[in-house]
Order: sequence, then structure tokens, then C-alpha cells
Amino acid sequence: MAPLIFGSIIRRLSTRLCVLVGAILFGGGLFAAGFMQQLWQLYLFYGIISGLGVGFIYPSMMAYVVRLFPDRSGMASGLGTAAYGSGAILWAPAAAALMGGIGLDSAFRVLGLLFTVVILIGSFFLADPPEGFQQTMAPAAQKSGGSASDLNRGQMVRTGQFYCMVAVFTCGLVAGVIIISQASPILQYSLDYAPARAAVFVSVFAACNMAGRFLWGSLSDKLGLRNTASAVFVFCILSMVLLAAAKQEVLILVCMGLAASCYGGMASILTPLTAQMFGPRYITENYGVMYVVFGLASLIGPSLATSFRTLGGGSYTGAYLTAAALAVVGLVLSRFLRPKTSKGV
Repeated sequence: MAPLIFGSIIRRLSTRLCVLVGAILFGGGLFAAGFMQQLWQLYLFYGIISGLGVGFIYPSMMAYVVRLFPDRSGMASGLGTAAYGSGAILWAPAAAALMGGIGLDSAFRVLGLLFTVVILIGSFFLADPPEGFQQTMAPAAQKSGGSASDLNRGQMVRTGQFYCMVAVFTCGLVAGVIIISQASPILQYSLDYAPARAAVFVSVFAACNMAGRFLWGSLSDKLGLRNTASAVFVFCILSMVLLAAAKQEVLILVCMGLAASCYGGMASILTPLTAQMFGPRYITENYGVMYVVFGLASLIGPSLATSFRTLGGGSYTGAYLTAAALAVVGLVLSRFLRPKTSKGV
């Protein structure tokens, strides 16, 4: 929510200052949660204050890497989103072990101090690129693909391309959300896995998600963002259609992993495509607005899965086919994504 509420403020701050503010909010919220006495304090300190800290850090860093590597924006965005996602994989077991060893309250305080110190130290190594850096580093991209005129948040949301892009990414993310959010019950129903075994593959699919962010992001630097989006949609459709018909264990697992990687691919190209569509100058606040697509997909995906599972007696076939149909819509709409001043994507 921070980019939506404080987008214009974040844009005026340097990346270093945004990360510094975010570090204090994020770590401070965790540390304060270590002294909570009532449930509302957990919502305030961990949910709101720490959440605002993430809202300052994540979009600022995503915009930063795209500005810093304009000639490799896909790869840079892929690495950034992969690092963000892998943090949960790495820190969840560490935090659980810490809580088991020293207790919940002390774990919050230790993690709060640790994250604050580490992020603050890292922020001092950040330096925003100078004016004209993007044009100098990626002249070929400027000539062949071009960037749109720089539009701020208010101007962006008044364009038809904005709503087209929201529809494209929402449609493209739904399939991945279904797999990521419902992986364990899907495996328990489809393959009769025990919960413990299903949990192992939940981690495997999370790794596929991370790998997809880097691989698809890197590929977008060679194929172009719009062409890469089309390729992601094709594989997404394929994975959903095969899942609807598959009975073999290996095929089901491969298709679920492929769908998770496609989710990562959509996540990795969102930032550079936002910069290409609406210009890099206001990318921090614009990306914060575009991030709404993850919320929309997270509302639609699990709702589809649970609804069809209930109607189908435990089967997810209807959800797979609906997700495939949405991906077809996203694929068609993605071909209409063109910056106003661009000659092609």
C-alpha cells in the first residue's frame, strides 16, 4: 500500500533514502512486535508498520535495478523479484528455529534488529544513476523499441493502455496463483499425497517460481518484453490444459512446476514493461499502482480453485480450464500493448 499512498513522496526521495526509511519501518515494526501484549498490536506493528517498510523498499529497489541496467532490464528485474521471493524461503525456517529456541517475543526483537542493521548497511552502497544514464547505456533499445513519454501516476491511469496492461497481467497471474496457493490440496487430491510429502513439493514449486523469474526475465532481454509475455502465456495455457486432462504423476508435477515458473515470468517482466509503456521517470510510483494486479489475481485464483473444487467434488479441472481461458484472453490483449511513442516492443 505504501507506493499507492506515498508514491509521489517515494519518487522524490533517492533510492538510498527510501531503503533507509523502509529499513527503519520494517525492522522497527518487527522489534516493536516483540513487546506486544494484545492482538491489535501485532496487526499494527507487524502488519502495518513493517508492511509499510516493505512498501518503501521493494518498489524502490525494483525501479532502481531497471534504471541501473536499462540494457538488461529483464534480467535485472528477474533477479530482483527472485531475490525478494527467495527471502521467504530462506528466512521462514530460520525464523521458526529462532522462535523455537528463544521464544516468539525475543525472536521478533532479534530479527527486527538484524534486518534493520543489514538493510541500513546495504543502503549506503546504493547510488542512483545520473541523468541521461538510461539513454547512454541502452541507445539501441531507445531506437528500436522506444519508451513512452514519461507519464506520472495520474496520467497513466487515464490511458487505455494502463487498463489493458492490468487485464493482461491479472489474466496471466491467475494460473500461477492457483498452483502456488493450492499446491498441497491439489497434490493430496490428484495424487493422494500425504500432507508431509505435498509440503515438499510446495517448496519445489516455490523454487520453480524463483527460477522462472530469472529465466523469463533474462529471455525478455533477447526476445523483447511483449514477445516474452506471449511465450509465457502459451506455456501457461499448455500447463493448465494438460493439468485438466493429466493422470500421470510426473506429468502433473511437471505442469504444476511449469505454471509456477510462468507466474514468476509474469512477475519479472512487470517492472521493465511498466517502464517501457509509461516511461522510466515515474517508475517507482507507477509500479506501485501496477502491483495491484497481484492482489487481483490473488483474489480470483483461490476463489476459482475453491469454488470449482466444491462444485466438482474435489476436482480442480474447472479451475484449470478457466485459468487457461483467462490466459488466452491475456495473450490476445498482450499483443495490443504498445507505448504511445514506440515503434514496437
